[in-house]
Amino acid sequence: MKMVRIFVEEKGENGLWAIHLDGKQQNELDEFFDQMYVPEYLYNFFESHKYDLWAGFFGKMTIEEAVRKTLDEVEEIGEALFEYAKQGFSGNANCLQHLFKPLNNQEYVICALQKSKARLKRGWLRVYAIRMPQNCYLVTGGAIKITYNMERKHLQEELIKLEQTKIFLRNNSILFPEDLNEYQHE
Repeated sequence: MKMVRIFVEEKGENGLWAIHLDGKQQNELDEFFDQMYVPEYLYNFFESHKYDLWAGFFGKMTIEEAVRKTLDEVEEIGEALFEYAKQGFSGNANCLQHLFKPLNNQEYVICALQKSKARLKRGWLRVYAIRMPQNCYLVTGGAIKITYNMERKHLQEELIKLEQTKIFLRNNSILFPEDLNEYQHE
């Protein structure tokens, strides 16, 4: 596993990082965004999950409407990630911590190596990450979440990546942003 800088301070480590799993061509954030920009992939996803889509968690809509909504949302969440990271570099209170929330909705305390998610209000795209300090997140992947829980196979895979990354970070004593930089150069 490698750590890849996405939007990171020029003279620091704060910002957005992503994991790059061995054997994969891209880091997890790039792979997620590339998938979300392919209408055929989205159509097939919603066709495979049409009963979840039609269950109405986000209101009833057609597969075509869901594809359009996702294409709009992926653009918006990409811009939000960049803006929140950039604002955090300048010491602005609107840092990544305002976009990423604890994965567990019942967690109200923010801590190191916390499993986290970024999403837009009323959005179904999720970017999953491990929180380092306030304005530093290590992205492990992303998914379309159109159900209340995380029981679907593609969501379970994201939970596994989160847990494996957290264990990897602990086992390699990567606990702070500067550790990401040091590990990257080993």
